[in-house]
Amino acid sequence: MDRVSPVHKLPREEAIRQYGLFLAKARKEGEPVLRDMMRFMCQNDLFFLLTRVLKRKDANKDFIYDRCRMVQESPNGYLDLWAREHYKSTIITFALTIQDILNNPDATFGIFSHTRPIAKAFLRQIKREFEENEVLKDLFADILFEKPAQQSPKWSEDEGIIVRRKSNPKEATIEAWGLVDGQPTSKHYSHMVYDDVVTKESVQSPTMIINTTTAWENSRNLASMDGGVTRYIGTRWHYADTYSEILKRKVATPRIYTEEDREGNLHLWTPELRDMKRREMGPYVYACQIRQDPKQGSQMGFSGEWVRYWKGDNYRGMNIALICDPASSKKKKDNDYTVMLVAGRGSDGKRYLIDGLRDRLNLTEKWRRYVEFHRKYRPVISAYEEYGLQADIEYFEEKMEQENYRFRIVPVGGSMPKADRIQRLVPWFENGDFYLPERIMKRNWEGEMYNLVKVLVEEELLAFPFCEHDDTIDCLSRLCDNEVQLPIPEQFAEGVEVGMPMGLIPRDAESGYDVLRYGLE
Repeated sequence: MDRVSPVHKLPREEAIRQYGLFLAKARKEGEPVLRDMMRFMCQNDLFFLLTRVLKRKDANKDFIYDRCRMVQESPNGYLDLWAREHYKSTIITFALTIQDILNNPDATFGIFSHTRPIAKAFLRQIKREFEENEVLKDLFADILFEKPAQQSPKWSEDEGIIVRRKSNPKEATIEAWGLVDGQPTSKHYSHMVYDDVVTKESVQSPTMIINTTTAWENSRNLASMDGGVTRYIGTRWHYADTYSEILKRKVATPRIYTEEDREGNLHLWTPELRDMKRREMGPYVYACQIRQDPKQGSQMGFSGEWVRYWKGDNYRGMNIALICDPASSKKKKDNDYTVMLVAGRGSDGKRYLIDGLRDRLNLTEKWRRYVEFHRKYRPVISAYEEYGLQADIEYFEEKMEQENYRFRIVPVGGSMPKADRIQRLVPWFENGDFYLPERIMKRNWEGEMYNLVKVLVEEELLAFPFCEHDDTIDCLSRLCDNEVQLPIPEQFAEGVEVGMPMGLIPRDAESGYDVLRYGLE
């Protein structure tokens, strides 16, 4: 049966006044009566426990009071998606777990987060409370140890913590585990508390999202035989994250709270603080983390349904652009990649990715690969990110002189934020105006084969804006720059070679003169 306080239906200020009256009356009747009243209130009034005994005076607010009452009445089987900084973990993972233990010290709790360090942080907060809160230890000396580090059978973040209890299960009272970095085996918890299962790192690619969801599915085997109690606490990071799967399967009932009520009144923030949060987070993160509406945020991203393919082997008659977004020449695994892309625009007005690479290259390799693309495709526009060009241009000009092969390189740059640059691609993909080849197989700097198209789609396009690397789609977005706008080809002259951009026509098509190899006179 759910536990509720005798004052749970009162407004916050009246409830606080009643707390004072109860305690004053109990104090007059003697220390034992006061102790019993304090114990009763801790076990049955979550707001009292949080603000009075756990000393969280910062939680003395109407919104938090209302959420404490709500959780007190219906604590289990919910997916609580609340805005960041709105006390969901404080109320549920921290205070409610403590209250449950005060009512049933034989209960066992498994706290699960995306990684174990996150879960340990939740355990650490409860562990410290049981060590340092003298009022709590005095009121519940039958449950909490006076010196737990010396008296408890287990008292660590790694092994968990054990309070005084009558039973002897192999599970500690509270244990902390990560979903994706080593779940326990042969354990079963009466209470499964999932807090921060989804993080920014867990949504950086479709594969990582799938891995997190699979890890959550596997963790369900750790619940007690009767299913036990399950609680989910978190915020959204992506429209296809693990929480979306939990909602889709209807395994938990959603309780969603943004930063404001239906009338637009802010729960905890001032308008100035909200505006600052919006600016700092950006529209996508704010939509997910505060509004709990990744669909709103996903409008700024890409859908897998928008990806269209072509064979990629016939670029005849297209106007072609070569674009390079260079990275540091140092080959370190945590560096960004140098990306070179060859893209064309056909007479149908659509744009096509033709070739490219994403690799870690030194300066010599950048020139060699860039000029190889140029010789092969003879683009009408050759673009290079301006800051990288400033660093590389002296060497490029020297190589042009040595090889007697010269062409104009257009610098591209500007102050537009990267996310905004990339979002310019959304209408092209959504409207079916951009096609990717089925595959572009390349060998990287470590000698390993990779499919550039697969990398582009799975690791960057569908994971945007939380992809670990966004170098390829950022480079691709340069096609939207004014300097790189490809015109639709006009009527082609007879004799144009495959891949020949308009305006580059062999002097004598019948003679077999190869303008790509020998150039124009």
